[in-house]
Amino acid sequence: MDCTLPPCPITGRPAKRRVHGVAASVLARMWRLAGAGDVSRLLPTSGQVVLYESDTGLYFFHPRTAGDDAFYTRFYTAHRAHSLLSARPHGRVEYQYAVRHIPPGALVLDVGCGNGELGGHLPHCTYRGLDPYAGPGASPAVRRESLEQHLTLARGTYDVVTAFQVIEHVVDPRAFAAQLVELLKPGGTLILGAPLHPSPLTEIPNLLLNAPPHHLTWWNCGAFAALAAELGLTSVEITEVAYSAHEAIIFWMRRFTLVRPGRGRDERYFAHRWSWHLNLILSYLLGRMANRLFPPPASGRPCNVILVARKPDRAAVP
Repeated sequence: MDCTLPPCPITGRPAKRRVHGVAASVLARMWRLAGAGDVSRLLPTSGQVVLYESDTGLYFFHPRTAGDDAFYTRFYTAHRAHSLLSARPHGRVEYQYAVRHIPPGALVLDVGCGNGELGGHLPHCTYRGLDPYAGPGASPAVRRESLEQHLTLARGTYDVVTAFQVIEHVVDPRAFAAQLVELLKPGGTLILGAPLHPSPLTEIPNLLLNAPPHHLTWWNCGAFAALAAELGLTSVEITEVAYSAHEAIIFWMRRFTLVRPGRGRDERYFAHRWSWHLNLILSYLLGRMANRLFPPPASGRPCNVILVARKPDRAAVP
């Protein structure tokens, strides 16, 4: 193993291999064309952003810089992301799955909750959302606080802590998950959801949703198992779950994509190739059209992965 490879953000061990690099300037130009404005401040000033694979199965970028408020506001507004995520919340497969692991009467904290849509699935619980960037239409149960602020007030308070589609956005996912565990009572349950790799989402070349400064890590069952072990948690269940209605466009884009990332030495997800740029534009336009004309397919490959894990009753988490 090459010890000069950067450390896995879960275990700290050197990455298993380098997958490929992409010039930071190429990513910056692609983001600008995608409506995110100038993101050069969030990328290396020169050189490459490199994708690595960990021995846990996690794919991670190095260096990693998370998107800031200006980035998310501009990009999400340009693509109406908040309204898309808030539409048909009862169709969110992740939420339906999580509810099965949340007992009646539980005190639940949902970190990175958006407008608090998960609360609608939990009438049998006391729900609290946490999101400093929650919109004006957020549920009254949502607190506009950072995780660090809330931790000083509520350590060891909750029966269940959830975070859906959040961990892939943070620079240090292990530290983030450890903070969530600190918020749990002994014996409490942690539920995490993230986009899955490999999946239709990562089989669309140059799809910027999967690139820094948006997604910094790519998750699967092995990566979540390693995270639970590192935090001293007992894994209750780790599983791949189907896509939700708001993600159907990814299904259609994947169907219309004419090029695929390679495998082995040819494995690559981002590149300045005109055929890839054209393919992305065409698959997006055709995917949008299909998404409007046809109902979401009844079945398809999973797009997300869920971890359900339990904090020890007494022993401290390392």
